[in-house]
Amino acid sequence: MAQIYLDAVLEPPRSLSPRGFNCVMLALGAVSFCAGLAFIVAGAYPIAGFMGLEILVLWLVFQASFRAQAARTYVRVTADAVVLRKVDGRGRERRASLSSYFARVELDRTASGPQALRLKASDRAYALGEFLTPRERESFARRLDQALAEARRERHEGQDQ
Repeated sequence: MAQIYLDAVLEPPRSLSPRGFNCVMLALGAVSFCAGLAFIVAGAYPIAGFMGLEILVLWLVFQASFRAQAARTYVRVTADAVVLRKVDGRGRERRASLSSYFARVELDRTASGPQALRLKASDRAYALGEFLTPRERESFARRLDQALAEARRERHEGQDQ
């Protein structure tokens, strides 16, 4: 079995737990309900319905955010290959395999967004760490570059024997 030099899972940060989400929605729902009652008492019935609609829209936005946070990027480096596997929030998967001998890491410190960190081999380039902070992106780029160097070294030593 080939030695694995890097086996990383990159995922977006999650700042709100499911329990925290329930607390936020309960608090907002309670405020909306109380305000809605006040509007009904004042005779402004339609406003209460719109307040309930606001809570529904907020819940839908949170659900979309949680779905996006389910995205993952898997990076595995061995002496033979770098295997990339990207899974989006809906579970759709894309895979790529590059020769670890020819793969190189490109980090553009001035760029932000999905093209700031790329793994390239010949004419193909794959964006990595779209949701990482600049410091995390730089740290991951160093670690990936180190893993590629170790993989090349093993591959080169294997050819000498």
